[in-house]
Amino acid sequence: MTKKILIIDDDKIFSKILRDGLVAGGNGKYEVVSAFDGDEGIEIAAREKPDLIMLDMVMPKVTGIEFLKKLRKEDWGKDTPVIVETQLSDLEKMSEGMELGVRGYIIKSDYSLDTILRQVDDILK
Repeated sequence: MTKKILIIDDDKIFSKILRDGLVAGGNGKYEVVSAFDGDEGIEIAAREKPDLIMLDMVMPKVTGIEFLKKLRKEDWGKDTPVIVETQLSDLEKMSEGMELGVRGYIIKSDYSLDTILRQVDDILK
């Protein structure tokens, strides 16, 4: 069964690399949709009800934390797994994300597609 992943990231190049890597590395297991800001992410998440959300923390319009707060207020979004992507190593933001049910973190400067795929596979088992 195909799992749906929503990537919400204003960095279009990183988003495309991540999307292509998940599609290719997932061998057909994953359908990936993208949003480029938090407002668009909320709309797409409400419509698509993804199995996993990969969320950038620093975005225009709606930040990652604001998105998480909105997501967790929705019945369909209360338990949706979220992996946060960030350039930050800000412990306060990470702990706030953990309180909002974040399942994992990707530091963009340190990422590898293999590591990301393993993390996604583990969460979506």
